[in-house]
Amino acid sequence: MGRFDITNEPHPNLPALPPLDVSLDAETRPAHYLFAHYALRSVAQNDPVFYFGVLASPDGPTFLDQLLKTVTDHLRPGEPPPDFSAADCRIHTVRAGIYPCAVVELPTPRAMTEAYLTAAVLLVDAAEEEANLTNAVVRYFTLELGFNFDGTPVTALCEWGKDGSHYNFGPGSTPDIELFVGDVCRLLNPVQ
Repeated sequence: MGRFDITNEPHPNLPALPPLDVSLDAETRPAHYLFAHYALRSVAQNDPVFYFGVLASPDGPTFLDQLLKTVTDHLRPGEPPPDFSAADCRIHTVRAGIYPCAVVELPTPRAMTEAYLTAAVLLVDAAEEEANLTNAVVRYFTLELGFNFDGTPVTALCEWGKDGSHYNFGPGSTPDIELFVGDVCRLLNPVQ
């Protein structure tokens, strides 16, 4: 049985991850982790109008660069600087069902809990004439690198609350934008 098993039911076969240069013993890179799990999330959830606007604009890469510099400035003494730049990230503005969604694709993770992808979903129907953006809720998801008990890499689909709460929904898709957004849509609209 795997780490997410609670029954003896047969398991669906999950797609294999692409070959990675990862190790169960690798240490999480602080800048990679903080950028995905705190910096991006904080801006998305505290100033969603700015976050979605800037990522959908030509200024998106500049914003990511400035945010990564802020992360670097706040690393603890002795922690290594990022080994990637904002130019190594990709921005994708898509829809998660009816909702605006900003996906940030990060450099390939090398250690457990580093993220492949983040998705901020603005819970407003953009088709509404007078959507209330001021009080709009943002849900923030990550697709993270994890490992099975046997040491093989897997992904974990997670969500982070505005209060810092963390939810792990178990195995995620392969690190593909369309599959990840599909997983996010299923979490936004669970089958009743």
